[in-house]
Amino acid sequence: MAIFNAILQHPKGVRFESQEKEEQLYFLLRRHPITNLGWMILSLAFVFTPLLIMSALSKYNINTFKYVDAEYQVILLILWYSLTMLYTFESFLIWYFNVYIITNKRVIDVDFKGFWGKRVSEAQLTSVEDVTYETKKFLHILFDYGDIFMQTAAERTEFEFSAIPQPGLVHDKLTDLVERQKNHGSHK
Repeated sequence: MAIFNAILQHPKGVRFESQEKEEQLYFLLRRHPITNLGWMILSLAFVFTPLLIMSALSKYNINTFKYVDAEYQVILLILWYSLTMLYTFESFLIWYFNVYIITNKRVIDVDFKGFWGKRVSEAQLTSVEDVTYETKKFLHILFDYGDIFMQTAAERTEFEFSAIPQPGLVHDKLTDLVERQKNHGSHK
């Protein structure tokens, strides 16, 4: 499903809250899906931990009912799995809603802070002075993802798009847009 892609080029039918009427969306970017592996493995570990503990206790003939009533054990199990589901859901939401947006006028970095808020930073393309991308690890090269750094003349002097797919393609398009916007602005 395209909506779960980490890189959407010229997405159709996609709008964001501060988008201006004539503003065109070039990229909607998320961290590469491989970066989700950590929280996914941890979630699976959380799912299987109670089962492993119960199996080990059973193997060594330890009767937990002597120490904790069955009702409390069920409540603890429900609490454990509820917290596991909450952690997994929040981790997914953080990945899904932390987006980087590139339009024909500006770059926008939306940092989703879990259930409790978000931080949105933006810079006009005319204020972007330098764009650099970096792939520094074996996994970056293997899965074609990396970081893009932008120096700006704005209040926030550096923007970083972390672990985005196809950083070379995004870098090339972004530098073209910056150049076009600066040339267009100088001809006015």
